[in-house]
Amino acid sequence: MLVIEIPRIPPEGLDLDEALDAHNLHLEGETEFRLGTGAHLACKVDLMDGTTVHVRGRLSGSVSTACGRCLEDYELSVGQELDLFYLPHAQGRPQEQEEEVELTDREVVVGYYDGERLDIGEVLREQIVLGLPLRRLCREDCLGRCPSCGQNRNQVSCACPPAEETADPRLAPLRKLFQKN
Repeated sequence: MLVIEIPRIPPEGLDLDEALDAHNLHLEGETEFRLGTGAHLACKVDLMDGTTVHVRGRLSGSVSTACGRCLEDYELSVGQELDLFYLPHAQGRPQEQEEEVELTDREVVVGYYDGERLDIGEVLREQIVLGLPLRRLCREDCLGRCPSCGQNRNQVSCACPPAEETADPRLAPLRKLFQKN
């Protein structure tokens, strides 16, 4: 794990240059993707005003994930610039509150830590997940799998007839307009 002891951060800051693996990023049970080899963190950690931790640098590497169309694994490069601020949790204030609260702009970009330790591994895990695209495709023109036989249409051209689309009857007037032109 990449845990930083906050009282041990020197006044000039702490330079980190670390190779990353699934263990120190808390990715052991992750099923959506796997961290590739060569993941790396280069950052500087500064302690500002005695409690605010500022992490800035670069996270780089790759993850292996399944394509959303053809279901084949592919490598996706991950590169994130880091510029993060962390404050200690306020004492006596519960971390989870039932009521709705309005966040200020500062609270949106600030994270929180407990005690005198900040787990950078958890921070980096969040950054990797936030950096992944919502639609994961091995390539933009991926043909996907055949809905009839299940073969990968990027590799094999199957002889299955095209699937018939069931038309929505509410669109029949619109279809007639297109057929006239």
